[in-house]
Amino acid sequence: MEYNGINVITTKQLATFFNTNVTRIYTIFNRYKEKFEEGKDYFLLSKKDIEEWSKSVHLPGLKHTSLLYLWTDQGAFKIAQSFKGLKAWQGYCNCIHYFYGAEEDWQNVLNELFEKMARKVAEK
Repeated sequence: MEYNGINVITTKQLATFFNTNVTRIYTIFNRYKEKFEEGKDYFLLSKKDIEEWSKSVHLPGLKHTSLLYLWTDQGAFKIAQSFKGLKAWQGYCNCIHYFYGAEEDWQNVLNELFEKMARKVAEK
């Protein structure tokens, strides 16, 4: 699904990708909030925004939602950095599949992401 032309997922979907719960995702986000950039890593929708956006997507259960986080690929991968081992790997793969499609070569996408992360670290 998209928001402002950008592929996004809900917090519930992100939690499913990492086989965890929504509370754990919010805990990670709040712990590292300064590392996330609104409009780049996530979008925070108000009730009015949710009502407008929900006209273009079919997501049941949004009627009583007053705030909604939508995660971009970058935000999802930042959340992923908090997980370890197999859980992290499975979550990364689920994110890659969702954001880049099943036809992508996952290993190449992962290598590209790791190279970008390494360049960012080297710039600091």
